[in-house]
Amino acid sequence: MTRRRELRVTVILSTTVFLCVLGTIVYIALRKSKDVDDIDGNDAKAIQERLAGAANRAARAAEYVLNAEGNVAKAAETALTTYAEASGVTWQPRSYGQGRAESVPYQIRCKIGSDIVTLSINAEVIQLKIEHHFSKSGFGSQGTPRSATVVLKIADAEKEEFESG
Repeated sequence: MTRRRELRVTVILSTTVFLCVLGTIVYIALRKSKDVDDIDGNDAKAIQERLAGAANRAARAAEYVLNAEGNVAKAAETALTTYAEASGVTWQPRSYGQGRAESVPYQIRCKIGSDIVTLSINAEVIQLKIEHHFSKSGFGSQGTPRSATVVLKIADAEKEEFESG
């Protein structure tokens, strides 16, 4: 009978210790996960600002070339080259052996660095949309794309819309 009571106390004590250790491990894991999510949020904000700044510079460069020369293809090439320089990479336009469109509307989509850039130019608007996809490693929301869109009205360059998502 005494042996039975000792065994029962040992089982209860072992179970209690196991649950405490397990609870501590879960608590530490959740706390680390929250820290990683906070860091991801700060990285996402920095990338969002980089995308917006680079897109804004590229749209302004395209507007300048379009107003100075009137050449839509050269304005698009200037915008993409300016964006690549602002992102710290080099970009060379591909020639496919066919004449490029010199008139509006003009649209091109390409990959510059790790960003996908879509540039549209029509008679009234220069629109530059950039999507940045985070690498899918670690914890948190790194697999979600971040994007920035800059719309620059050619007729009224002082009105600029910025939208991000």
